[in-house]
Order: sequence, then structure tokens, then C-alpha cells
Amino acid sequence: MLNKYLVGGAVLVLLITCMAAQVRREEVDRGGEWLSWSPEQRATYVNGFITGYLQGSHSACEVAEELFGKPGKTYRLGDEHHPSDMPSARCLARIETYSKAKYTDSGPDPSAYTDVITEFYTKHPEYRGVPFFNLMKLLSDRNYKSADQLYDMALKGELRPPR
Repeated sequence: MLNKYLVGGAVLVLLITCMAAQVRREEVDRGGEWLSWSPEQRATYVNGFITGYLQGSHSACEVAEELFGKPGKTYRLGDEHHPSDMPSARCLARIETYSKAKYTDSGPDPSAYTDVITEFYTKHPEYRGVPFFNLMKLLSDRNYKSADQLYDMALKGELRPPR
């Protein structure tokens, strides 16, 4: 009988704890969730985003070769002055890069990305509805923005929360 009450009490405590720790639906993938994470959790997200983006992009380019490449056709490989005409090479040339992460003795340091996102959400709480994966897209090497530049984009309506 005592075990029954202990298990019931433990389940109740677990439910209350889980409900209290939940991020509200409108904060999922947004500033409120980002700011609730520890620096390590933010770093894990950024590292996962970059890895997933690169793996997915490379897979898509392989599929582009399968779909649009012509069997038996000889393709020009290209050089620094003339791009290749292979479908997969054309696709690979468009992949965004994220080279600002530093590698230290303790592992990857993505603070070039996490610091910008954290600063943007902290300084501009009215834009916490902007999903952080959208901010990551604006932090690629080709598009890299500071927190202030992201804010300028938001003021111009170029960066806004989904409806």
C-alpha cells in the first residue's frame, strides 16, 4: 500500500516538474526557448544545425546528380574561372558554409553563432518570435550578420516571426 502512494507521489511530482519546465508553444524554436537553454545546449543546437544542414545539402546534391545528370554524358570538371556543368557540382557550389566555429582543445566552439543569437534575443525581446533556425540561415559565411544587423533587418520587415 505504501509503495502505491510513493509511486503515485513520484508520478505527480514528475508531472508538475515537467509542466513547469515546459516552453510555451509560441516559444518553441524561438527566443524564449533559446534563452532558457544553457550555453552548452545552445552550442549543441548550433553544432547539430550545421552538421544536419551540410549532410542534408550534400545528400540533395547527390540526388540532383541522379535526377538531372545524363548517363554517358561527359561533363566539364571546371576550374577557378569556369564552373563545372555537372548538376551535383552546380548544387554543391550553392551550399552555404559555416566556417566561423573555432576548434579548440576542448572541442568545437560555435560562439560566433550562439553569441549573435543570444545578443539579438536579449537586446530585442520584441523579436523573440523569430525562429532561431531562421537566424542561423543568416549567419552563414555568405550572409553573416551581427545582432545589430539582424535588428536592422527586423525593423525593415525583412525578418519577422511566422504568422
